[in-house]
Amino acid sequence: MKKLSKLLLLCLLCGPVLHAQIGRTDEASVKIEEQFIDASREKLLGNYENAINLLKEILQEDPKNAAAAFELSRSYEASSEADKALKYAEQAVDWEPENIWYQKFLASLYKRNGDNKKAAGVYENIVELQPNVDDYYYRHAFFLVRANEIKDALKVYDKLEERIGISEKVIRRKHALYLGTGDDDKAAEELRRLIDAYPSDMSYRHLLAEFYLQIEDEKKAQGVYQEILRLDPDNAKAQLALAGQSVKDSDEIRYLKSMKSAFLQEDADIDIKLKRLIPFIEKVAEGGDQQLADAALQLTAILERIHPAEAKAFSAAGDLLYHSGRKQQAIGKYLETIELDDSKFTVWEQAMRAYRETYQYEELRDFSERAMDYYPNQPIVYYMHALALSELGELDEALGLLDQAYFMAGGNAYIEILVLALRGQLYNKQQAYDRSDKAFEQALQLDAAAPPALRGYAYALASRGERLKDARNMALKATELLPGQADYQATLAKVYYELENYKEAEAWLDKAISNGGDFSPVIVELYGDVLYQRGEVEAALQQWKKAQQLGARSDALEQKIAEGKLN
Repeated sequence: MKKLSKLLLLCLLCGPVLHAQIGRTDEASVKIEEQFIDASREKLLGNYENAINLLKEILQEDPKNAAAAFELSRSYEASSEADKALKYAEQAVDWEPENIWYQKFLASLYKRNGDNKKAAGVYENIVELQPNVDDYYYRHAFFLVRANEIKDALKVYDKLEERIGISEKVIRRKHALYLGTGDDDKAAEELRRLIDAYPSDMSYRHLLAEFYLQIEDEKKAQGVYQEILRLDPDNAKAQLALAGQSVKDSDEIRYLKSMKSAFLQEDADIDIKLKRLIPFIEKVAEGGDQQLADAALQLTAILERIHPAEAKAFSAAGDLLYHSGRKQQAIGKYLETIELDDSKFTVWEQAMRAYRETYQYEELRDFSERAMDYYPNQPIVYYMHALALSELGELDEALGLLDQAYFMAGGNAYIEILVLALRGQLYNKQQAYDRSDKAFEQALQLDAAAPPALRGYAYALASRGERLKDARNMALKATELLPGQADYQATLAKVYYELENYKEAEAWLDKAISNGGDFSPVIVELYGDVLYQRGEVEAALQQWKKAQQLGARSDALEQKIAEGKLN
């Protein structure tokens, strides 16, 4: 076995040594071969110091043995002695300049040292040695680019093109280099060359059009798309790109309507269509424009019909409905999205928000429990489940889930603030006021302007009738930071109610009701209380009854309804 191992090492590792020994006596060659085998064995065993000593002995016997220098370089590299590794690699290449492996190893050492110019020089030699290997041209150009020798890199690509002809890979790289130097005309010219070489392939024309859009030359981009449609009148991607261009700047709703025919194209990718729609979804999210949302929803309806298996269409519709104030309808779209694709957590999270903001706590409890099965590592799911349980009166279980969510937050301040604020509200309901205040103070230490903490603390103080001026300041600040939120507006109304400023309380409740608060039994009951204090007894009774229909259950509410007055 030892003899066989020796022969294997001799065949695999000693070819260069044999080559180097031409002209030497047989005895000297045999000795060098044995030393080389011993060095290789030590190197394989990880004994680099022993290997280095043996290889140095070879160089003493044969001062220009390139193979020994190469193996020395590799041994020094393995021992993290970069300078010595480079020295012997350069010697190996100098003594045997036609050996490609030595050259490539030297280039890798130059790369590691950040000397890209020298690495490029090595690959220039390699290309001369083996001019028919494409990859060596690419490596040569790569190092020239890293050395910021862009013109020389372009020349290398030109040289490669002379040998292989027009190549998409080469043209794309030249295009990128011209683009990086700011030469847009040359960058476009490269793509035109590709079009000229393959005139029937519309994808290259699309590349050119997308490049013009990238550099914000929309006029030229439209010209390319029109050119595509002259050659291929049914090209859906070009049709979609040109849809509505004449009205885009003048009328957003007309623009959206003008895209219907393009959205009806079955062979146009849904992502291309959605790309045209996303700016309008973002605009609806910013301002809640219902008319704009309705126009966009007509397009998402087409997407749902043309691409029924694509969850993205339903998700887009859900976002448009949610941000335009139709959260109940949005929930339906989010559920359809999840049925098609349950892998997008953002959709689950948005659905939970919609359930919470429409005060559907039983549904939120069931949905968040389902979400925990799919996403057991998402702390916001545990928070949402705890919120639902707290509203359904299961305070102890909710507190346990909040502990888990806080642990899972792992320093995420946003989640920690949500958890601490809800914990403060739960302790307040349990009349553990010191613990409640401590939780709110902890949240505000993380962020003194955290709206959930400000709102929760204000409501807790108001419910106790304590520190009402502080409560008013916190509630005002919270509504300024998050305007248009029914719960925040109702909290400010609660503070004004406790301050016996019923006019202000009614004004803020009107705002809360207009923002969806009419689905909250708590807000509706408070509205009845305010109306009663303002002398509108019959209207108050109607609101109390409505609160009861919405699910409010308390002895105090039943007494209000039975007696038609506040206790």
